[in-house]
This record gives sequence, structure tokens and C-alpha cells, in this order.
Amino acid sequence: MKFLLLRGASVLVSAGALFLAGCGADGPVVWPISGATEGDFPLSSTFGPRVRTEDDVYDFHRGIDIAVPEGTDVYAVAAGRVSEIQKNTSAGGMLVKVDHGGYYSTYVHCSEVDVDVGDSVDAGEVIALSGKASNGFAHLHFEIRKPGDNKKDCVHPLEVLPYTDKGAPTLEIGKVDMTNPLQPKVTITARVGAGELDLRRVSVATFEADAGAILEGLVPLSERAYDIDDWNRTYSSSESDVVIDDPDNEGILVRPQKYNNTMPRYEVDFTFTGLVGTVTSGLLRIRAVATDVTGNVISVESH
Repeated sequence: MKFLLLRGASVLVSAGALFLAGCGADGPVVWPISGATEGDFPLSSTFGPRVRTEDDVYDFHRGIDIAVPEGTDVYAVAAGRVSEIQKNTSAGGMLVKVDHGGYYSTYVHCSEVDVDVGDSVDAGEVIALSGKASNGFAHLHFEIRKPGDNKKDCVHPLEVLPYTDKGAPTLEIGKVDMTNPLQPKVTITARVGAGELDLRRVSVATFEADAGAILEGLVPLSERAYDIDDWNRTYSSSESDVVIDDPDNEGILVRPQKYNNTMPRYEVDFTFTGLVGTVTSGLLRIRAVATDVTGNVISVESH
């Protein structure tokens, strides 16, 4: 049961719903636009690699975007203390940051802020009104940062926000470039539905084995992985986003397809180099693995 009260009040969620959807360490966690536990899906942009729809430029997105009209109530996702307010951000609009003790929530592009630094807030309490980014797109950009409050501390918000998990991502092995059999290039495609957008990690391993051999238990010749949270921690810099916003870094080319909240799924191609191959191309076997935020795993193998 949920009651939406007047602006400036709180959103109340029944204890039963919170138990089913999930709670934070110190109480309930709700979503920043609905103030509910079901999720503000479909999102207009997810955490991690993306191609910006306005200019086709690749960048690494450290939060989620929720498309809503300017002036929509924005709720604190959990109990905490307002730790920072910025009145004019380079991205457009105002920023509010809340310290929840162990993690921070950040609300960007706000047109108005209804709290002050140092205020205590409850889950579901109105703290701001949504606004527009500098490009004119009306939405809320929302981040979770833990354990600190720097850009490198951003993690996938679905690690904290409750949502209905619908199973593992889908995954397929695409092109295997054997121009140099000892150094193959492997492209895989991972997809997650618009109702969860919770891709966390993908990896590729190479093996030397006959087509009919079972790979389980075999030691791989090589293995490479792209973990979205780890990528942010490793390559984010307070001075520049040049490295993390390079789609071809450390021999992993990341090519997300365009995505917005009208599309049924989010899709990303990953091309891995730096892998070890085999002298005999017919003995090269590949295993690709994708994992989501909740730990669901899908594994596919070449034959």
C-alpha cells in the first residue's frame, strides 16, 4: 500500500511491500520518482557504457536517467542527511546529495531544492523538483556512490534500489577474428530487458579443446573481463574523463547500441583482444559469461 501525500510530505510504503522488495541497512529504500519499491522503469539510460542519443557520442554513464516532466517531485530513496547542494551544475540544474551512512545518493538536474545541507530526511520524503539537463532533456539523473562520494565510487544504482529481477541477461558469441590464430579477437553481445537494465559484468575465456570436449574443469588459455563497477573505480579521474570515455581501452572495445525508454532492451557489443589462441584454429574454444547485479549468470560456449 502506498500513499502519495502533498508536496513536502513523505511517501509511505507498507512494511510488507518493503520486505518483499528489499530494505536498506537502516530502513526502507524506495525509488526517487515514484517513491515506491516497484521501480521507475523503463529508464531512459542505464549505468555504464552508452551512446548519447542527442549526439551519437560514446560515454560512460555513472547513474541512471529517469525521463519525467520538469517539476516532478523527487524523493529521498532512504533515510539520511543532506550532505551537499549545488545550485548551478555544469550538467544543468541543481544537485542534491544525501549521506545514508555507507553510501550516498545523488540527484541531478533539479529545478528546485526543498532541503538544506544538514537536514535529516526519511525514505520517500520530497527533497527537490526535477528539471532539465543542459541539452534540454527533462529527466532526473540519479547516482549511488559507495563507500565514498567521489565519481570513482559510483556503482550501479540497482545494487541499492529494489526491483523485480527477471533472470540473467542474454548473451551470444558473435564474430571470432582469427587473422592471427594465436591472438584471436572475440566479439560478444549482451542484452538486458528494459524492465531491469542490470548488466554488471561480461567475460571471455579461450581454451584449447576438441569440438566435442567439455570445457568445465579445463584451465583457460586466457581470460578477460569487463566489470562495469570495477571499470569506473579503475579509470575515473577527478581531473578528466578522457580514459573512461574511450570506447576502446585496454584492448576491450565497447559498442553500446542506442537506447532510450521506448526500446525493449539494452544491447552492448564487446570485442576482446589480448586473448591467447591456438596454433590449430579448429582447437580454439570460447566461453563467454554475463552476470547481472543480483548475481544471475549466463554462460555460452563455442563448439
